[in-house]
Amino acid sequence: MKAVGTDAVGMLRWGLRRYRLVFLVCLLLGGALGPLAALQRNVPVEAEALVVAQRLDMDLTALPRYGQAVFNNGEVTRAITARLGSDGSYDDVIPDRVQLVAEQDSIIFRVLGRDTDPKTAADIANTAAETFVDTLNEPGAGVGTFALQSAAMAPAARADTPDALLAIPIGICAGILLGLAVVCVLLVARRPVVDPVDAEEATGVTALGSVIVPRTPKGRIARPEDLAGLAPVCRRLLALPTPIVVLVSRPRDERVRQQLSVALANVLQRVRRVRFVGPPNLREMLGEAEAPVRPQGAQPASEADTSSSLTLVDSNEPLDLVQPPESTATVLVVWEGIGGAALRAAVTEHLGGSAEARLLMVKRGRKVPGQPVRGQQGDKDSPREEALPSVNTGLTGAPGTARG
Repeated sequence: MKAVGTDAVGMLRWGLRRYRLVFLVCLLLGGALGPLAALQRNVPVEAEALVVAQRLDMDLTALPRYGQAVFNNGEVTRAITARLGSDGSYDDVIPDRVQLVAEQDSIIFRVLGRDTDPKTAADIANTAAETFVDTLNEPGAGVGTFALQSAAMAPAARADTPDALLAIPIGICAGILLGLAVVCVLLVARRPVVDPVDAEEATGVTALGSVIVPRTPKGRIARPEDLAGLAPVCRRLLALPTPIVVLVSRPRDERVRQQLSVALANVLQRVRRVRFVGPPNLREMLGEAEAPVRPQGAQPASEADTSSSLTLVDSNEPLDLVQPPESTATVLVVWEGIGGAALRAAVTEHLGGSAEARLLMVKRGRKVPGQPVRGQQGDKDSPREEALPSVNTGLTGAPGTARG
């Protein structure tokens, strides 16, 4: 049965975990900027003046339409613009700054003035109402007589508290949407690989699996028992037909690769005779060799077939990495979430020419104390592990880990 890769929902969940700081910043920005914008927003207030028909010579049903036609003929707009000015264009005065409300079967017109300043709103309403009355009375007989029933008074300033309180949940929702949008853009741009199955589909290289490597303080390294998923990887390495395994990685992933190489060597030497090639400070981290478990009746270690030995290479030295291709398995160590393009570039650079090529994905785990790395700075006088012997040479002496 073919394994299933990461679906869209799983990728989004991973993106929210990986970019949680970005998402949190967007959420806080939405929650903070929403109320701030509501507090700084100037909400217009309305002032109302009333115009009444003292004598009506026309049909009452036609009065609202007639009033709207007179109000919109330009006289009111010119009067307001001449006296108070206009922040917008000439056409925006009605209905943005002043509006007429003419109800059916009513002899009263309501003139509404709008502005962020209450006094200005009242001045707009009174100016519009006075001009409106003069314009209505111009025809005289046949229409009626109109008068200003009540002038507009400056209303109380509008409280912003309800708007600010409503803006908080709206801002939080906007922050969530913004955070999701930013995370989705990052995922689409990077196309991260978060699962070994996805890595196989992206590169065509078989994956050994994934190992969760815990975080450790600087100068310390995780113990093998702290690495979840290490045992299945070791079983797959033992199933490879090649006696040499080379661990490689991008330069930025060197530290986690070294942690893996030490852990792999400590585990594999329990069942195989392991020769470890790497920096002196890493060789010192290897535990005491244990005699590999052999079936009953098998030959003693000194007489056993040398093909059961395994050489594990972790080194940045080019000469250490040049091994006989027909007997070498190269394992590329990559972090979970590596971009698809970066993964393919790393495969092209580090894999190729070996009998076997594998990928090993590393995931970040919880923080553990770990164990100190002895001689981390390196000793110039300490001899390096000598170059690997030819294939199938094996080791002499007691089985276990050869350290040079």
